[in-house]
Amino acid sequence: MDQPNALPASADVVIIGAGIQGCASAYYMAKAGMKVVLVDKSRIAGQQSSRAWGFVRVQMRDPDEIPLMQEAKKLWRGLEAELGTDLEWNEGGALYASGSADIVAYREKWFETARPFGLDTRLLSAAEVKSLLPNLAGPVSGGLYTKSDGHAEPRKAAAAFAQRARELGAVILEGCGALAIEKAGGTVSGVATEWGQVAAKIVLLCAGASSWRLLKPLGVMLPQSYVRGSVARTNILPHITDAAFVGDGIAFRKRHDGSLNIASSMHGDVDVSLDHLRLTSWYWRAYRDSAKGLTLHAVKPLLQDLCQRLPWRAEVLRPAIHVREPMIDPQQERLQNAVRLLERAFPHIGRVGIAEQWAGNIDTLPDGIPVLDAPSAVPGLLVATGFCGHGFALGPIVGKTMHALAQGTKAGFNLRPFRLSRFAEGDVKQPLSIW
Repeated sequence: MDQPNALPASADVVIIGAGIQGCASAYYMAKAGMKVVLVDKSRIAGQQSSRAWGFVRVQMRDPDEIPLMQEAKKLWRGLEAELGTDLEWNEGGALYASGSADIVAYREKWFETARPFGLDTRLLSAAEVKSLLPNLAGPVSGGLYTKSDGHAEPRKAAAAFAQRARELGAVILEGCGALAIEKAGGTVSGVATEWGQVAAKIVLLCAGASSWRLLKPLGVMLPQSYVRGSVARTNILPHITDAAFVGDGIAFRKRHDGSLNIASSMHGDVDVSLDHLRLTSWYWRAYRDSAKGLTLHAVKPLLQDLCQRLPWRAEVLRPAIHVREPMIDPQQERLQNAVRLLERAFPHIGRVGIAEQWAGNIDTLPDGIPVLDAPSAVPGLLVATGFCGHGFALGPIVGKTMHALAQGTKAGFNLRPFRLSRFAEGDVKQPLSIW
């Protein structure tokens, strides 16, 4: 970890959060000659940015995200060369297949919605799915395939951005939490951290599921919550496909060594805390509509949350920091079920073993799309948060977009759907998915 005396007194921009959004932004800003300080209460990609599936897809995106994702894929194709490191980039496509006529119809509806964007996505018949997946067992009603989609390794991407940003002069401090975004004369003036103050006229907030905690003292309401997602790495297996795959109950991608990252394609967990309860009015419809896919855990998480807040605890929780290194347990039963479904769907691979497993808190917003904004209510503030499980894939283009906003130039996209004020305005649409 870095030391407190490493904290500069001032910077052009202070970035809060060292996930892929913060590290990519630091890289593009430092590359343009900006003096960058990035702080994180934990470490680089310490939470969800290193725990994602690794899909880089435009397929089944919210229509508002499609233009961003199209540009993101262009960046991903050249990212290993630009950053000078192996990111396990594999442009193997995205292939979704299902034996459920209802799911196929749902994806057909998305296909029609996405048609104006000129994607290379194709609807597949059952026979076409079988031709791409000759070892797939069981009934198939149809599928969806985007050849230009791909996948990469989350544990490598943010770290690579951070390394290059440091080489370009960015100061990246781990274990240095932001306590408050400071203002003077109505505009941003810097950040108060655990190690002292950093003066800056621009502050970029991309602190994942904790972003709302730093917005609240500014009088800005963000109904941000989170869903726990569990992932496992298998043993090395016979080849199935290079595509990022989603089937009935399983999702996986092939890693460079021949193992798979595997997860449930249909299920997540909500560990109910006081923070979840305060957002009931925002999320009850989404939770109702996702009832078959989300399991709510109430008693144990609520008790743990209450105990963490007791005033006589040895380590008092500071509002902005909250829990520095949350220990998030994977849902064992869910992963074991995904393994069983994988073995059943592709019997030629034999027995599947779990070599490693983990979980992360996926930050969510009620309409299923992020905030990407320079809100006029707080001049000098930039916000990139609430990615609803899409942040890894969008990371590079978000970094470039935040750099454009920091420079006061146009981002090249219609960012209105991603404005922070939409929640205060009540202009919140139904989500395609909240995670």
